Amino acid sequence: MKNPLDILCFVFGLIFMLASCGSPAKKEIQELTISVDTVQIDPGEELLFLKWGLELSGLSADRRYLYNFDLEQHQLEKIDLDCLVLDRKIPFEKEGPDGLRGIHSLRGWEREAIFFSTWNGAMVFDQSGKLDRSWELDPKGFSGDVLSDKESLIGVQVDPSGEGEAYGLAKAFRNELASLVRLDLDQHLIHRYTLPLLDKLGNYTASLNDGENYAYHEVETYLEIVDSGVLFGAETGSEFYLYDPKADTIKVVSSNSEWMESENTAKGGDFAAAGEFSRYFQQFMEGPHYLLPVYDVHNKRYWRLFYENYYESEIKEGLFPQPAGANVYLALYDEELNLIREVELPFLTEKPLRHFIKDGMLWLFVNVEDEMGFVRLNIEL
Repeated sequence: MKNPLDILCFVFGLIFMLASCGSPAKKEIQELTISVDTVQIDPGEELLFLKWGLELSGLSADRRYLYNFDLEQHQLEKIDLDCLVLDRKIPFEKEGPDGLRGIHSLRGWEREAIFFSTWNGAMVFDQSGKLDRSWELDPKGFSGDVLSDKESLIGVQVDPSGEGEAYGLAKAFRNELASLVRLDLDQHLIHRYTLPLLDKLGNYTASLNDGENYAYHEVETYLEIVDSGVLFGAETGSEFYLYDPKADTIKVVSSNSEWMESENTAKGGDFAAAGEFSRYFQQFMEGPHYLLPVYDVHNKRYWRLFYENYYESEIKEGLFPQPAGANVYLALYDEELNLIREVELPFLTEKPLRHFIKDGMLWLFVNVEDEMGFVRLNIEL
């Protein structure tokens, strides 16, 4: 099997002296020691689903396994990250009492179960693909800060620590009226929280309908339940938020990067010509994109990736012109979300895909000749 580091060597150039897989290279960068290596998953005789960049994947509660959902075969791939092999595949039903459809996200649950956030509610399945429990999360069944008929509740996450609360984002069409939503599952109450970054999401929505072409684009939002609360934000700005359920307060984390602007300046709208839509999309892609921090329980700090795409040619084809590459950066925060350091990652040359923390290292998915691989970063301060 080909070593993924061979693929990446030309990117590192003279910046890093690379060794083989499992023998990390080191370089002092801005008072940080960054160790980089790569690993590759052995699937045996099976093929792994990589088309979505592991977008529908999540870690087990003990962080040993990665669950990756194969939308084409409608099955879950269980990857052993300690042994770097495919453990097995778990088939799921689409209909019936154990039916699973419309998946928004997934993650590990207690007793080796798997939690799925779907368009039809929240569900927990066991390792045999059988439904263990589900939550009815139709906003019409809740009182309090109710949603209007124009709004939908998406990406709902049930808090595994007590299962009495759930969190999601309420949005109208075109990302209008976006707000954080807390669901009290015992009292059937909705609590809503509006924030400046979410208020601006609709400004980036773009559409085209010129009689020959139809196109639509809206920005991504992020929400993750962590030990300290609920992290959420959007790709368009450096500002992100931590909701503390015990105090019912929201901490605003603002940090102006030395590498990129703090906010994407592209402006969406209803475009009448394909060229206008294409120019908007390129401007949006060239602007800053901030991903949600991931928590490192081993080192008690947060890692946050952010990036900006670039184009090399004046001629761009299609309504959604694809960039030539990306400049990628990393911000480290302490446990109180105070910025520690920012650093450029010159060995990453494309938009970061699925990434997570395991054993004190940041794992980033890379597709190497249609095989599942991970670039792993370890940082010593």
